[in-house]
Amino acid sequence: MSMTNAIRSGTCAHKLFDKITKRHTAPPNCKPLVSSRRKRLNMVDPVEYFKQNDIPRSWSFRISSLVTENRSEEAIALFKAMLVSGDRPNFVTVLSVVKAVGSLGSKDLACGMHGYSIKTGLIDSQVAIVTALVGVYSCWDMRCAWKLFNRTRNKDVVMCSAMVFACVSNGEYSEALKLFKEMLLCGVLPNHVTLSSILPVCAGLVKPNLGREIHGYSIKRSLYSHTILWNSILDMYSKCRDLEAALRVFKHMRNKDMVSWRIMIRGCVVNNKPKKALEIFREIRAYSAEKLDEYIMQEVIGAYSQFDENYIGHGFHSLILKMGFTAFVPVMTDLLQLYAKFGDIESARNMFHQLKRKDLIAWSVMIAVYAQSTQPNKAFDILRQMQLADQRPNEFTFVSLLLACTSLDAIELGESVHSQITKNGYSTNTFLTSALIDMYCKFGRTRQGKSVFDENTTKDFVCWSSMINGYAINGCGNEVLECFSDMLSHGIEPNDVIFVSVLSACSHCGLEYEGWRWFLAMEAKYSIKPKLAHYACMVDMLSRQGNIEEALEFVNKMPMEPDKRIWGAILAGCRNSYGCNEVLEFVAKKLNSLDPENTNYYVVLSNMYAEQGRWEEAEKLRNMIDTKSLKKVVGYSLI
Repeated sequence: MSMTNAIRSGTCAHKLFDKITKRHTAPPNCKPLVSSRRKRLNMVDPVEYFKQNDIPRSWSFRISSLVTENRSEEAIALFKAMLVSGDRPNFVTVLSVVKAVGSLGSKDLACGMHGYSIKTGLIDSQVAIVTALVGVYSCWDMRCAWKLFNRTRNKDVVMCSAMVFACVSNGEYSEALKLFKEMLLCGVLPNHVTLSSILPVCAGLVKPNLGREIHGYSIKRSLYSHTILWNSILDMYSKCRDLEAALRVFKHMRNKDMVSWRIMIRGCVVNNKPKKALEIFREIRAYSAEKLDEYIMQEVIGAYSQFDENYIGHGFHSLILKMGFTAFVPVMTDLLQLYAKFGDIESARNMFHQLKRKDLIAWSVMIAVYAQSTQPNKAFDILRQMQLADQRPNEFTFVSLLLACTSLDAIELGESVHSQITKNGYSTNTFLTSALIDMYCKFGRTRQGKSVFDENTTKDFVCWSSMINGYAINGCGNEVLECFSDMLSHGIEPNDVIFVSVLSACSHCGLEYEGWRWFLAMEAKYSIKPKLAHYACMVDMLSRQGNIEEALEFVNKMPMEPDKRIWGAILAGCRNSYGCNEVLEFVAKKLNSLDPENTNYYVVLSNMYAEQGRWEEAEKLRNMIDTKSLKKVVGYSLI
């Protein structure tokens, strides 16, 4: 694991204390942050200190040992027994117990240990205790963490690093940068842990230049030996979309660990370079195949999923079996999803049945696979098996079931699933609200969709988008505009997808003025550059109104090349307008050049010739279709 992940998984700052035993202090003239007085005991890891002094029966040693073994509840119980016995804990004991409390995530116990530290005076005399408490509080209450930090006079590099990490973990990037700069101004030299903690800010804010400065600073400080820092630099460059820089750093790293390789593979995946990711995977197998872990295998599966075709083959699957990764449900679940993505439902089903331990995620994924396939009815077969296995569906399971109901055109079944959602207490879940709105509106039941929408008091962007789209697909233009205006009045900013729904509704409902108004407002007011889909809506609107010449003029002024959607909209408009023969022939030729295998354009043109009594030209087109052995696409419409 990288430093960032290692600290996060252990909940915190006291892992910083475990990693760094040497505390650096600032010059005496920088009083706000640091004091130069430190006792020797503050620089020693509690577990190691007692192991070295060989006190096997001491309370502190036993408590620390339990914490090290992740037996936090037993450690706390032993601490209580120590207090009952009348023995007085020292700061090392308290530090270990605070660490145990942090791993359990107990607010009450954290407050209790905080109070005990104040009562015994340790809060004022031992910065390590405050550092640990800051880490614990930051998991759920940053205000308390900041209060503790600000009230501590003798701040050292460990405590400042812990606070930087706490800020980053809670998304307070500006505060993290501010504190980092304050450390530098006060002469507190950041160590490799501090730099590892601040680098995610560069990725989060997409500030590669700041990341390069920190990279340069680490070189200047000669922090070459710390692999965790270099892993953070790799991660930063990858997330800032500078894969070339990440690859250069990776190439020159002397001490790569498995985390380094994993970050590099993930970086390639994030930057849409799956082939490079697989090249690195081949390198790692040559480097140390026996050290491959389940996390790397998941990243590799992610790389395979980015291809347009199924390249996974039997080799990689066999490698997973050979190395025993079938015991890891997340790996098998990811592989199952990969097969499903490429339409290999049979392989996905076999993978699922081979799983010895099926968790909630595995069940939900298999239900989702069937719901999105041509066999949506089997999603409910898996649901019944899931219930027999005493597993309860969660919100993600219900989303897939609603999709299956829509595919099956089974409104009664959908209403039954809706009742189960309410029964299980998921009524306010925004994802389910959105899915229910989609289902009801696709069945034409906009009133029920609106009822679900109104019942949720915590509507987010997805809910609003679903309701607007639901009205749009049912041709309710005025309702679309009203709902869209309500969304804006609630302070929710639109995106390009919502504008497609709005413009499409205006086109289908003949709301030309409103359509132009919102089309022009996209870039002028909301800084959203129109895409081909938006231009297609406007061309369709003009064509439906019979304004074929205006539509052609609009197309000629477009900043991008029109596609078959654009020309198809004009062709559909020509069918309902008189005197557009030349335009229709021109558009049909354009469509033929873009999509030569599709005969719908020929059929439309042939029908128009027949309606006008131009039987000879109609016959020529029919013969051309027969000569080219072209077939009409079943169920395909240009409208």
